[in-house]
Amino acid sequence: MTLPVPYSGAPAYQGPDVQIGDVRVDGVAIYTPVGVWPIQGSRWMVIAQPIPISTTAGWGIGLAVTCTILGVIFAPFTCGLSLFLLFGLLFLTARTHSMSGPLVVSIQSGPYHYMAQEIVYSPLHAAEAIQRVNFAQALASR
Repeated sequence: MTLPVPYSGAPAYQGPDVQIGDVRVDGVAIYTPVGVWPIQGSRWMVIAQPIPISTTAGWGIGLAVTCTILGVIFAPFTCGLSLFLLFGLLFLTARTHSMSGPLVVSIQSGPYHYMAQEIVYSPLHAAEAIQRVNFAQALASR
């Protein structure tokens, strides 16, 4: 007859929970390129420095070139300037907006300090990276 094993607390942790730049974090430790530190009581700070970028849309350039070619082809039949050329100029006003820049995470655990960097490419990516840092902070305060 086998007796059941009594509950002895939380199960052992099986692997990393979150990756922030070149730093891995699990429920027990912070794994950096310079060493492994305890996560308990660590402090995390985020410095976001994204740069907004606005460029002409690729589809707008393609449609402008297509309209220009059609305008040149139909120019002899329309006695001069075609509406295709005007539509081509209209398509060149289409813009795409994105962002790029570093998200710097400062980690302090006891006497140790490390700064991790992750490049973000969109507002959604930046928000997701900040959520990962918040998760690491929550692990540190357990």
